[in-house]
Amino acid sequence: MKRRTRTTCLAFTLGTLALLARGQNLAPLSSPPAVEQAAGQQSNLQDTPELTLEQAVEQAVASNSTLKTTSLDTLRAADDLAANRTRRFANTQVTALGAQLVTMPSVTYPAGALGVYSATGPIPATDQKVEIARKPVGTVNVLVAQPLSTQYQLHLQLKALALGLEGTRQDQEKTRLEVVDQVRRAYYTVVEAQSALESLQASLPYYRESHRLALENRGKETILESDLLNADAQLLKIQNAIGDANDRVASASERLNDLMGRDVHTQFHVAAIGDADTDLATPEAMEARALQHRPDVKKAKLQVQQANYDARAKKAEYIPDVSLAFSYYTTANFENVFPSNVGTVGISLRWEPWDWGRKRHEYDEKRTKEQQAQVGVGATERAVLLEVRNARRQLESTRRQLTLSDASERAARQKLKEIQEEVNREAALGRDLFHAQSDLASADSQQQQALTAFWKARADLKKAIGEE
Repeated sequence: MKRRTRTTCLAFTLGTLALLARGQNLAPLSSPPAVEQAAGQQSNLQDTPELTLEQAVEQAVASNSTLKTTSLDTLRAADDLAANRTRRFANTQVTALGAQLVTMPSVTYPAGALGVYSATGPIPATDQKVEIARKPVGTVNVLVAQPLSTQYQLHLQLKALALGLEGTRQDQEKTRLEVVDQVRRAYYTVVEAQSALESLQASLPYYRESHRLALENRGKETILESDLLNADAQLLKIQNAIGDANDRVASASERLNDLMGRDVHTQFHVAAIGDADTDLATPEAMEARALQHRPDVKKAKLQVQQANYDARAKKAEYIPDVSLAFSYYTTANFENVFPSNVGTVGISLRWEPWDWGRKRHEYDEKRTKEQQAQVGVGATERAVLLEVRNARRQLESTRRQLTLSDASERAARQKLKEIQEEVNREAALGRDLFHAQSDLASADSQQQQALTAFWKARADLKKAIGEE
């Protein structure tokens, strides 16, 4: 048994020395097409344009579909306000009628209807009946009314619509912050996926070397067949992991392209992200800033004012509708039986003195809506404070995890340095060197993942505060 162990160690040592003599130019096994394709795509990414986080955010703000839709909602609200402003001016209506008489209307003038004179007697002397034949006729009615008493109600309604427009703008700003946060998180996801892929590719030579040594030792019958099969399985496992990692990079890149509002097939590679920053405001300052800048808090307060104006406008309906009116009426082809031209100028009054309590109930409903809006302000502020506090805790958690990953990366780097020195003294196998390199690559990947998690949490905190 001891002899067999010595033979195994000697085989590993000779294999390692031969590897080092060739400059560690490994003879890898034939890789599956998926792994070769993944490696080719990874090398092609380096030839694609670099996309920075600032460029991604800028293009998303300009081209994101959701943000464009919200902008159109703002334009619709602005058009609605402009349309309602015209209600303060004179209302002009022209009604024209062209028709065919289906009856024979008539007018009877009694005797003396036009007067009784001494020289002629009554005019007409007898009752006269004038009939109109069935024929085409026409009428035109023109009405111009300038509202007077409803100007106050219109003013309140316009104030409410203006506040509604401002609320729509706050919705647009909220969507903008959400899109920026989504772009940041998607960008960091691409960084994380690329880092994981690079770590797996750095580990691949270690598994290939292990497989090569297993083949060599199996030929010398120093290991069992199950050991060779296990080496095969481990190599296939890392190759499949590389293919899966490449798919995750592609999916994350396509998601980022979609958020940026461009073709999902656009190829790019992301830039390295900076170190974690330590410049954070106090929790009290963050909460105060969030209550001041968050669009949903602003909109909740605007809704209270809007509900107040709606209620006041509803109460103004008790005021009678008084307008300055001009009316003109003319007829055509009525045989001069009816007046052909009638024009009037005066004051028009429309009033509903009894409504059976309808207006009062409608006014009460508006005031209840205002109370609901006031309750909503408090609920929104509390939700914002909770979001800020949770986002800050998450940021602190990722900062601690980043500190741990930094320590692990330094330990793996030191371990690799020590093994490199042992290999130079021929006190360690080349396989151990590959293992240490794989551990360092894994530690680097975990550090990068912790860093991207920190920046994701940082982006969420910015969104919670209301900063872009």
